[in-house]
Amino acid sequence: MPDIFHGLNEAPEAPEVGKEELAMATEVILTMVKTSKALRMYLPNNPLVAKFIEEVVARLGRHLDVYGDYKIDIDQFELKYKGKKIYESRDPKESMAFRLYFDGIRYLIFSKGIEEHELCEFLDIVGKERPNDLDDDIVTLLWEKNLPHLTYILAEDFLEFDTAGAVMPGQTSQQDKIAGIYRSISPTSVSPPVTLIPQSILLLTEEETEWLKKAREADEKRRALDEVIQILTAILVGEKDEEIFGEFVVIVAKLTENLLSSGQIRYAINLIKFLGGLAQNEQISATKRGMLAGPIGTIFSKEAAGVLAREINTSEEVSADDLMEILHVFGKPSISRICEFLGLVEKMKMRRVIIPVLVELGQDRPEVFFPYLSDPNWSVVRNMSFILARIAHPAALEAVVALISHKEPQVRKEVLSYLERTNEPKAKTYLMKFLRDDSSALRIRALQLLGSSKSVFALKPIIALASTEQFQDRELAEKRAVFEAIGELGEANVLPMFQDLLMKKYWFKKPKEKEAVFCAVAGLVKMRSPEARKLLEDVSSFKGDEIREIIMQGLEAMSAADRADTLPGRRGE
Repeated sequence: MPDIFHGLNEAPEAPEVGKEELAMATEVILTMVKTSKALRMYLPNNPLVAKFIEEVVARLGRHLDVYGDYKIDIDQFELKYKGKKIYESRDPKESMAFRLYFDGIRYLIFSKGIEEHELCEFLDIVGKERPNDLDDDIVTLLWEKNLPHLTYILAEDFLEFDTAGAVMPGQTSQQDKIAGIYRSISPTSVSPPVTLIPQSILLLTEEETEWLKKAREADEKRRALDEVIQILTAILVGEKDEEIFGEFVVIVAKLTENLLSSGQIRYAINLIKFLGGLAQNEQISATKRGMLAGPIGTIFSKEAAGVLAREINTSEEVSADDLMEILHVFGKPSISRICEFLGLVEKMKMRRVIIPVLVELGQDRPEVFFPYLSDPNWSVVRNMSFILARIAHPAALEAVVALISHKEPQVRKEVLSYLERTNEPKAKTYLMKFLRDDSSALRIRALQLLGSSKSVFALKPIIALASTEQFQDRELAEKRAVFEAIGELGEANVLPMFQDLLMKKYWFKKPKEKEAVFCAVAGLVKMRSPEARKLLEDVSSFKGDEIREIIMQGLEAMSAADRADTLPGRRGE
């Protein structure tokens, strides 16, 4: 989130930082974060804490020896070194940047000569968890410790010197230096009184005062929208009064919705994430967190959803991670709007983000998807069927099976997938309707599901199907599926039918004979009974080599299945 007190290291003419220097600066801050957490989690005499302290002292010392003062610019969730990000954490509870920023600190300087106890005091204070009603913030605690080699600048320091200040002759304090910076920038000749700042807080060099001057000049060029957003978010973070907090939540939500509707996508996404982070922040009272839900739900209006969908379809501005995060922020109250939004998104990779979110949000509310099953756009119907299949809630059965006769095969495929996934006993009876489907792939899948689910009620209709004239013109794959289903569902009573297929002679039609044997063997393999095996063994002695080879392959398949059953975890265990 942009900050109205932008970091000193982002001044337009700040020196470039080399890769080695940046790498060393990053190692220092990451080691500080690790050590700060360790001080919070373990006793001071813990060997792990001692190891971390030794490491951070060594790394900071090396940096100070090579590059001089270690200067950190603090944003809301980021820490920067000479304008380059070296740390980021958007978890307000864990983020070192957020803790410092929340208490008003905008800039830190670690000077050469810093001692171990100073560094430990600083990391202990920054990492310490304090109750919300505790008066001693980080600034107060650091001031009390009076750490001579640690300098920090507050947001209010910038504001206190917004215009030139009168300086008494002979003044040489750090306060004089800061006042001089703003005096050289401001055109006004009127000098308000300068607020005194304790000497222990600011220890700026001449180089740093020049740097601060340039940062001020750059800050004046910032966009008004950045300023407004920064002010509003700062109010939400720091406001104690619940009534005022609620009023500003509504203001920020409305601003966010307007930004989204007007195409200011990046600003809107950042604000949505910010509000979502507040809603999950346990450092904020439960009452305040509850006040966020309603206004957040107003952001994703129909117009805003349309603009966001167009942006996704035409650019790469919104990443998959961005989309997933903001949809989770909108959450269950916005399921209907997200369903409509799904119908607008054209990119497959982004639909693959939206659908799992809807599955997650709609686990206990399948009825919210029912109205979209009659949408004129078949892809919307397909997507809703897909979602309901993944949820597999019994309450959706009647709504989904109404689509069995839908003209689009992709929709009927998802209906079949739903019937496969649901545990509702009644669902398997609807599989029979797919035996008359126009798609052979769907007919075959329905036969497979009937067989694997041991739906015995389907045996007679399937046998009847196999005896029709139309069946003889079906593809071999479908014929095989029919006889495999008969084998799985039937018992000894179907053996005569398989024997007839094996023994029947097709004079001058050898391919027909091979097809009949192939189908019979497939069905008997699925039966896997001793009687089925004996039938194949007996018939093999009456057939020629080519037919016998098909039968022997079936017997080998039976043996392989029997061996697999003896493995751990299988039914033969």
